[in-house]
Amino acid sequence: MGWLEAATSAMRIFSYLLLPLNFLYQILLIVLAPLIHLGGYVVSVCLLPVKVLAKFETVYIYLGIAALVGLVTGSILHLSSSALISLLNLTPEPEGKGRSAASVRAAREKRMLEDAWESSVLRDSETGDSSSSARKQTIWLDRGRRGKKQDLLRQTILEEDDDSGDF
Repeated sequence: MGWLEAATSAMRIFSYLLLPLNFLYQILLIVLAPLIHLGGYVVSVCLLPVKVLAKFETVYIYLGIAALVGLVTGSILHLSSSALISLLNLTPEPEGKGRSAASVRAAREKRMLEDAWESSVLRDSETGDSSSSARKQTIWLDRGRRGKKQDLLRQTILEEDDDSGDF
């Protein structure tokens, strides 16, 4: 009896020992066949987006390479411009903050009031009447303090006639 005969007899004994397990495995496959079949469909549906995205593989590669080239080029340009600015001592001066719209309007009103005051003082100095100057100044200041809504309410609304039909 050689080693080949011993190996084949050992395989037979081993297969006879596993026969009940094989029988249980076959029964389990028969019972679970509907679930296995359904699982195949579920996996197929879950992999559908991956299959659709795989069709655009060349586009993804192109966009990825373009992004990589853009990042490398931008980094090189940033580093070279930073080096040139520091070598040539071209640091920009910090810009002051701009004024807000409210501060611009307040400055304009103040300037208008000052101009009106100066013009009334000059007129009064020419005429020599100081009481009318003070009265004009208070009227001017009162007019400036009142809201623009009151001024708009006092205005007359002009209506246009429609003469397009008379030719």
